[in-house]
Order: sequence, then structure tokens, then C-alpha cells
Amino acid sequence: MRNHTAALVLVGSLLNLTPVVAPALAQLSSASPGVTFTDGSPTVFATHAQFVSYGYHWGPSDGTFGAIPAAGNSYTFYGTAGSSATCSASGTITEGAYTFTGTLDRVTGSVCRKLFGPGDGPGWLFDKDYAGGGQLVRFTGNGTSGWLMPFHAEMQWKNMQNPPSYSCDGVPCFYASLGLAVSTDDGKTFRVAGQVFQPSQPLSVFEGGGKNMPAGYGSLIVADANGKHLENPPPDPSIAYFYLFITDLYPGLPGACGNFNCIGVERAAYTDVISAVLSGDPHRVAKVFHKYSGASANPWSAAATSDTQDNSGTAGTYAPLWTDEPAYGASVLYDSAFDVYLIVYPAKDGAKIRASTDLIHWSEPIGPTISNPGFTMMYPILIGETGDPNTGGASPRLYYSAFVGTSFPDWSQSTFETVQITLFRPRRRPSKP
Repeated sequence: MRNHTAALVLVGSLLNLTPVVAPALAQLSSASPGVTFTDGSPTVFATHAQFVSYGYHWGPSDGTFGAIPAAGNSYTFYGTAGSSATCSASGTITEGAYTFTGTLDRVTGSVCRKLFGPGDGPGWLFDKDYAGGGQLVRFTGNGTSGWLMPFHAEMQWKNMQNPPSYSCDGVPCFYASLGLAVSTDDGKTFRVAGQVFQPSQPLSVFEGGGKNMPAGYGSLIVADANGKHLENPPPDPSIAYFYLFITDLYPGLPGACGNFNCIGVERAAYTDVISAVLSGDPHRVAKVFHKYSGASANPWSAAATSDTQDNSGTAGTYAPLWTDEPAYGASVLYDSAFDVYLIVYPAKDGAKIRASTDLIHWSEPIGPTISNPGFTMMYPILIGETGDPNTGGASPRLYYSAFVGTSFPDWSQSTFETVQITLFRPRRRPSKP
């Protein structure tokens, strides 16, 4: 079984929290984005037995996943999984990022080929014990076109105060961050470029306290300096930015974010990211993004990482995008039908969606809590139905792993499911004369 189960244990605790009413850090939008939704009935995207027949032991997708359009209405999908001994060349279970194929309705096959995994980075320690991602964003620049994939990374350590297991909360202790992988051959292969997010608190805080630090999987969006949508590749790359949504934790923040993980964001100039990932220099990659800190003088001045090969330094401090409830992991999608961004995240009894027009100010949850009675919903992800997986229309798709009852993380009890989300603008009630 996978190594970062502690992150999943924490997810369970977050999902059982009651939202906290608290002041935000001037980010939560009091104005409605003017859009809501209804959700349809869940349908099966893939069964666990189907993935086992392809050579997987668990997943996909253990976390986020993404897609590259192929011929007709088909796609190559990307997600995190553990291949079985029959698939792995080493004869053991091998975890990492893998591909599978199908339509938006159903998975149809997989070659069970790993793209990258733990320790495949540039010799740094941030990804030595776990590496897996899936969401993809296209890029064009420096005479090169390709795809970027943010991914969840972990370095694990022994809790010497808890022998003989040396674990944290009953599982291997871990400190998670985000890396970035790049493909220049249309998604056939990927190279780990480096680390792009480190939590606000340094590794020493968690080692000293016997605690784990989860960090989500990351979600990339291309927009201008004001958070307004841009086509990708952008017509004028000099005004474009990559925004990366993160999960962080920093004690003392308002509301739920003072004790639990919340969602933040960091960004970097579009051309700077491309130059950094193609340079082969992990230090350039580590320094290219900056977190949104909410500071009045320069809200984008907080360093995204400490630029240290062993995670020993301290990165900048983030500002949560809302503080009324915690969130572990998020998926962001631009919806062209309503010119609005949607963010989905796990919540008590299912998943919630918020909306924004500038990537910083987010509404309260819109529409109903999406649920599947009798199942635990994990890793909700939004995929566009427009032919561009990163752009939604009137009916984007929600994907998630559904586990029977409380069986999570027993993958034999899971089903990969999808739900159609139908967006609409609510009718305004006529004012009284």
C-alpha cells in the first residue's frame, strides 16, 4: 500500500469538521459570482477490477488527474497509481504517475507505464519517498511546446520519540511539498524539473513535534496579473502568469486555518516558468514562484520554497483564500460559458464548489454539497467538456474516487466515478413595487 496514508487520515479528520465562521484575510468575496449548479447522478468511469486487469495494485487516481486530447473524442489521462508486480519491471509494487486512455465517459485501456516516481527528480530530497500527479497545462515558449504537470511530493523521516515504529499517527512520518514535471514530446515522457512549493512551516517544526505535513496535489491556471482568463498559449506571453493552487498550514491564521490546512495560491510569470523548467537548473525552478501573502505593499513577495536541496530552509508564509472552513487539496477550472473560475475541494459528506472572477476573491460555496450516499468521496477533480480539459462549458465533469462506506483507503472497495455539473444563473426575483 502507498506510503503517504497519513495525508489521507488527515483528510478524514478535515471532512468531519464543522465550518468555522470567522473573518477572512480580505479575500472572501461577499458578492455572489451569479452562477450556481445542479449535479447529476454519478456514473462509473472505471472499476477497480478494470484497473487491476491493466496491471495496477491501487489507483488511479490517488489524487488529482488530468488529460490530453487525442483523436476523435478520446483522451490520454494521467494520474497517480501503484503498479502491481505483474506490471512493474522490478517485480514489485511501483508507485508514480501513469497514463490510461478513454473518453470523458469511460476508461478503455492502459499500458501501465510509469512516467516518473519517487526520487526521479534532480537529486533533491523533496520527492525521494513519494511523487505523483496528473493535472496538465500546455505551454509554448523559448521555441518549445509541451506540458507542465504539478505533483505531490514527500520526504519521509523517522520519529525517534516513537519507537519501535518511529511513525506519526500510526503511519510513516512525512513532509509534503509540490514539484513540477515537464514534457516536450506531447506527454509521452516527463522529466521532473524541481520543487515549486514548500509549506510555510519548515521541516524542523514537524520533525520536532512528531507531526505530518500534507500539501495536496496542486492545480495550475493561466491568467493575467489581475487573474483574468487568458487563452493558452497566450497571445502576449509577457502579460501572462501561471497560478498554482496549494494546500498549506500556518498556526495563528483566522478561523479554521489557524489549526487546519487551507487553500492558498502562488504565481510566476509565464515566460519565467518556461525558461526555468527548460534550463535544467532546479534552483531556478525553486525560486520562480511566489506565494500570495496578502501583504499590502507586495502581496506576491513570499518565496514559494526555501531553495534548499534537503528542505532544511524556511519558505515564505501563505495567506488562505478563505478561512470559514478548511480544505485539503483543490482543483481549479476556468468556465468559458460563464466567464468564471470554479474550485472544487473535499468537504464533509462530499465535495463543495466555490467561484471567483479573479482567482483571489472566492465566493461562499455555490450550489449543493455534492455527495454520494453510502460512499466516501475522495480527490474531486474538475475536467472541462469543451475539448480542452482545462476549460469548462455549461456542463463540466466532476471526477472522484468513491469508496464503499468508510473503507478508504482500501482500493478494492473503490470505483472511479464521474458526475455532470450543470451550471446556470439563478433567476432574480422581481422587486416589489
